[in-house]
Amino acid sequence: MEKRLLALLDPAVTDIVANSLDDCAFAIFSGDDAEALALGITVQGELTIVVTDPHRPLGDVRIQCGGKNTVLFVDNRNWGGNMHASIRVLGSDSVLFFADIGDAFVSLPDIYLRSNRQILFWGKGASAVGCSMEIDGTGAIVAIGDDALISGGVWIRNHDMHAIHDLSTGAQIGRPAVDTVLERHVWLGQDAMLLQVERIGMGSIVGARSLLKGRVQPRVAMAGTPARVIRRDVSWGRDLEGMTNAERASIGLPPL
Repeated sequence: MEKRLLALLDPAVTDIVANSLDDCAFAIFSGDDAEALALGITVQGELTIVVTDPHRPLGDVRIQCGGKNTVLFVDNRNWGGNMHASIRVLGSDSVLFFADIGDAFVSLPDIYLRSNRQILFWGKGASAVGCSMEIDGTGAIVAIGDDALISGGVWIRNHDMHAIHDLSTGAQIGRPAVDTVLERHVWLGQDAMLLQVERIGMGSIVGARSLLKGRVQPRVAMAGTPARVIRRDVSWGRDLEGMTNAERASIGLPPL
């Protein structure tokens, strides 16, 4: 599991590196401990909780664990307490890793990890107005890169959700579950639907109500059902006044 987490620390995805947390004093709780409730974490089942600040509340986080050895890690040194999440973990040996989101708002009303040894990675400063996510497949990974912006009503599914068969042969023809990675500074528009998306390149935009599969290049705008590239060499800024130089630098562009 440690090797798989380290493999996620790709500069295209996050600023976090292997030794980023070396100076932290970790606090470890179980889901039954009073300290967990004080942080705003309500747990059903068996969960190990690791935080970097045992006194800084996360918000309202509800987790149901059906298996064993699930770990929730949160770097909450600068959190504003703006996370609201409902997470179900059906399998065992999975990791929920949340980097420092600062004052970002994160609403995850329906997160479902269905299998064993899965990883959900949430990058630094990434925000979500409302995201439904379902992860299937043993060892599957969903990674949301630093400074991502996920609008309301977004769906992320890394699998077909049901078996698909060729009726003449009986063969199962659906694709297996994939790892889904959003690189840094990706914007998913209102009600976008990601089905078996493998990777979205840094700085890209997915338009409202788009249906997306496969891979997306960096710094493009996608829209439609199915989504297609409608503009290249484009990105976005959180401020209506325009992109900051820090945002440009994060996707490999020089300052203006």
